[in-house]
Amino acid sequence: MKILIVDDSVLERKLLMSVLKKSGIENEILQAVDGEEAIQVLGNNYKDICLILLDWQMPKMSGIEFMKAVSHVPAVAYIPIVMVTASGSDDNKKEAREANPNLAGYVVKPYKPETLLMAIKPFVR
Repeated sequence: MKILIVDDSVLERKLLMSVLKKSGIENEILQAVDGEEAIQVLGNNYKDICLILLDWQMPKMSGIEFMKAVSHVPAVAYIPIVMVTASGSDDNKKEAREANPNLAGYVVKPYKPETLLMAIKPFVR
């Protein structure tokens, strides 16, 4: 199964991939630079994606807009999404849960690798 990382920062995507690899997670990693690209990647790979790691603030389509777009599509609504974002206020967390009531997790940047791994552990091998 594959993990989709959606973040406009190359550095953040590399950091996430490094944390996953160092922890022994061997899932194939797919990447997207914003919500629009993520929808394209998801459309081509949705049967193989077990987890989406999603940033909030991105150009073209934000993480919130992405979740609103996909959370009502039965073919992909079941895929767990963990927000990995610098937007860490209680209001931000509430808005994210309103956009996607099934939100699987919320990790605030900067994060400790253990915090991220605890959030994603139930969804990866």
